[in-house]
Amino acid sequence: MDTAQREFRTNSKNAKAGIARVVKPKRSRSAAKAASYTEYAELLTSIFEFMLMSGASEESILETTRQAVASAARSHGEVPSNRHAGLAMAALVLDAWHRNRRYLDSHAKPKPIPLVGAAPSVEALIRAERPRTDAAEIARHFRSLRLIVRRGKNLYRPADRMAVISRLNPLVQQHVARSSSNLLRTIRNNVTRPHVSRRLIERFAEVPDLPSKFRQEFYRFTQTQGWAFLKNVNDWLEMRRARRTYKRPTRTLKAGVHLYAYIDAANGLAKARR
Repeated sequence: MDTAQREFRTNSKNAKAGIARVVKPKRSRSAAKAASYTEYAELLTSIFEFMLMSGASEESILETTRQAVASAARSHGEVPSNRHAGLAMAALVLDAWHRNRRYLDSHAKPKPIPLVGAAPSVEALIRAERPRTDAAEIARHFRSLRLIVRRGKNLYRPADRMAVISRLNPLVQQHVARSSSNLLRTIRNNVTRPHVSRRLIERFAEVPDLPSKFRQEFYRFTQTQGWAFLKNVNDWLEMRRARRTYKRPTRTLKAGVHLYAYIDAANGLAKARR
C-alpha cells in the first residue's frame, strides 16, 4: 500500500509469512499528492464489479458514485456509522437465542419458538435488539434467507449459531458496503491518531507462494482458529453491553471485529527458493 508505511516481522526463524500493520504515513504533502491512485482504482473496480453482479446498471453506478463523491466532500471525513446493519443485527439475534435462558432447552440448546408474537418468539428477539423496527417483517425476512428453519408446527430454530448467507440479496449487498466502510474507517483512524493506545488492531498475515495442496488445510485451520478468536471477542463484548434501564441512559458506541481469510489463485507456479 503506497499510502502508508508498513512494518514487517516474521513469525519465527523459519516462517516467511509477513505480518503487517499500517502506521501513520511519514511523507510530505506534495509527495502525498503525487502518490499513485492504482490501489484506489482496484478497490473501486472490485466494488463496481460486485454492483454489476448484483444487477445494478452502469448508469445507476455512475449516479451513485457522483452522489457518494459529493457526500464525501461535504462530510469533511466524518462518515456516519449508525446505519441499520441487517446482517450484524441477525448475528446479534442468533447469538441472543443461544444465550438467553428463556430460549434454551434443558440441554442448553436453542429451543424451537414461534416466528411472531409475544416472547418467546423470533419477533421478540429482534425487537429486543432493535425496538423501533418492524420486527415481524424482519423475522419473515430471516426465514426467507434460511437463517432460521422450521421445526414442528409454526416453530423455528436457528439454522446455525452464525448468520451465514450464501446467495446474493440486499442483505449481502449491505454487508459488503458496511464491511468495506468499516475497514476504511479503521485505517483512517489509525493513520491519524498520534498515540498508539488509540489505534485499533488492523493486521494481516500473508505468503505469496502457499502450495495449492494446502488449500483445504488452510480452510480448516483458519476456520478453527478464527472461530475461537471471534468467540472470545464476542463473549467479552456481550458481558459488557449496556443494559436498558429506566435510569439515566449510558453513553454507548459500536465496537466489533471483522475477520476474514482470502486466497488469490492467480499466482501460478512458484520459482524455487534457496
